[in-house]
Amino acid sequence: MRLVLAFHGSRGDVQPGIVLGRALVDRGHSVVLAVPPNLVDFAARSGLDAHACGPDTGELLASDLVVSRSKSRNPVRRGRAIAELALQGGLAAQSDLVDLATGADAIVGGSVGQERVLNVAESLGVPYLPVHLCPMRANRSVALVAPGGRHLGPRSTRASWWAIEQALWWAGRRGENRLRAELGLPTAHGPTARRIVGQGVPEVQAYDPAVFADLGREWGSRRPLVGFLDLDPATRAMIGDAHDTDDLDDWLDAGPAPVYIGFGSMSAIDPHRLAAAVVDGTAGHRVLVATGWSDFLRPQSLDPDVRQRLVDAGDRIRAVRTVDHSTVLPRCGVAVHHGGAGSTAASLRSGVPTVICWLGADQPLWGRAVTGLGVGTAFAQATISADTLGDAIARVDTAPTREAAATLRGHLIPAATAADRAAAVVESAITQHQ
Repeated sequence: MRLVLAFHGSRGDVQPGIVLGRALVDRGHSVVLAVPPNLVDFAARSGLDAHACGPDTGELLASDLVVSRSKSRNPVRRGRAIAELALQGGLAAQSDLVDLATGADAIVGGSVGQERVLNVAESLGVPYLPVHLCPMRANRSVALVAPGGRHLGPRSTRASWWAIEQALWWAGRRGENRLRAELGLPTAHGPTARRIVGQGVPEVQAYDPAVFADLGREWGSRRPLVGFLDLDPATRAMIGDAHDTDDLDDWLDAGPAPVYIGFGSMSAIDPHRLAAAVVDGTAGHRVLVATGWSDFLRPQSLDPDVRQRLVDAGDRIRAVRTVDHSTVLPRCGVAVHHGGAGSTAASLRSGVPTVICWLGADQPLWGRAVTGLGVGTAFAQATISADTLGDAIARVDTAPTREAAATLRGHLIPAATAADRAAAVVESAITQHQ
């Protein structure tokens, strides 16, 4: 089969597409991978046929739309920002994807930009198979929004998803239908999620049933929870996904297991406050900071007093740009990150306690999950300070949490098995559709 995999967003959104693409190639299929232009080189190093599609997500994630407006406390402003984000670069993304997918047997796509992918699949008359990195459909056990962190109960949880779907639809319906018109498609009259469900194809859930056991029982084969899609060692080596400094292993070996802190592709709400919290809230710990795309701990960008305290910390705090999560996190004592699906999968697979310092989107959901499992805790990055960060680390740096994290690691579906299961679902669905 000829398959086009369309994965938009940050590296954490694209990487599962690489994993699935490699699994499908190994099964003898022809795969084209459509990714943001800033991630084409990264994806191509995996050996897949990677092409640019849609906007540059590095620029998008650093924009006011993402950093500020999409995280507004005003629900109307936030809803409009999310709708605008969904449509950002929509015309270009659709045009690029039409060119890449013409003649394909199916399009497989991630959650980010699913509106565009569904439109293109519909216009070409081929199925669209979604791959979700977190729960995204109405259900009775996992809420996207939980005021005060409390469990809403089955009926209210399900109703909350329908309300969110409807709100997003009303906020973005005009723009959505303009984009559909560009492809000659009829006007849509309901949320994208419900139209995708109406296709009758399975939706791959690329996360683990050990984390959301009730979802696995509720959804069954309609939305199979296949496990986290992680790079295998060979593909990771091809990509060159290693530390960006040669002596990190020596530093890790030179003292107690450090606290890992990293926020991946996300831009900090307040980089200066985040840097101060990292420097001042980790006293008594060695700290490994992966500064990521934002490079928030760069000395020349710090306030003078924070810069001096960072200098005074000496070798206690080690800052690098990137790390290989699969090899570094198991050597750490606690993992602190933003709670993206990829980062959460990495910390859970490492078997160390997790602190999720979330910004928005699905990250609070992951924060509630690790808290409920007893393997971590969570708080909003908007509230970060030396005290909140230090308290969170202290809450999880305990024997019971370490034991729970190690136990959960043993229950997670192996990465190779997850990739094989996801590929099997895709194959079966397309075969039945033909």
